[in-house]
Amino acid sequence: MLQDIIDSKVDSSILSFFLVAPARSFSILEISKRLKVPHGKAARSLNLLAESGLLKSFAKKNKKYYIINGKNRLVPDIRRQFLKEAPAYQDELFAAIKKLGDVKAAFLSGLFTGQPGLPVDLLLVGRANLKKLSDFLKSAQKMMGQDINYSVMTVGEFELRRDTFDKFIKDIFDYPHLTVVDSLAPKKK
Repeated sequence: MLQDIIDSKVDSSILSFFLVAPARSFSILEISKRLKVPHGKAARSLNLLAESGLLKSFAKKNKKYYIINGKNRLVPDIRRQFLKEAPAYQDELFAAIKKLGDVKAAFLSGLFTGQPGLPVDLLLVGRANLKKLSDFLKSAQKMMGQDINYSVMTVGEFELRRDTFDKFIKDIFDYPHLTVVDSLAPKKK
């Protein structure tokens, strides 16, 4: 089956993307647009890659999302091979988050990491420019096909909640999450 995926231009292109992109979920629409693949072909290919076990899929509000299956025994070796030949993908979502203002920490969770039942998809710590945040959320919601649950905290609130093992913060860090930026991480001794 892996050889069939490699032999297919669309399948191998989509798999390559997931191997070099951050381990976050992507909607069919986002994959179709980013890779310039017709929606139907992207959907077929994504389903095939999920059936093969290389990707995992999940749904939220009738929208389907895909994320690399890090537990598949082939993924680490295939990823190493791809990264030798192609640089890691610079995710526009990460770049946009870093430009939202004086953001000291930002974490992706929930919908972005294959855990749609979690209460927050994006946590920002610091000061965010409200206009930029509003524009970013509209763009992200369009790309993901639904509302993005987010929270903005001051540095003090975040540190207090993190240090007292607050359930909201614990839910982010106890489940798969992606750190976009974190200048607040406790320093290791």
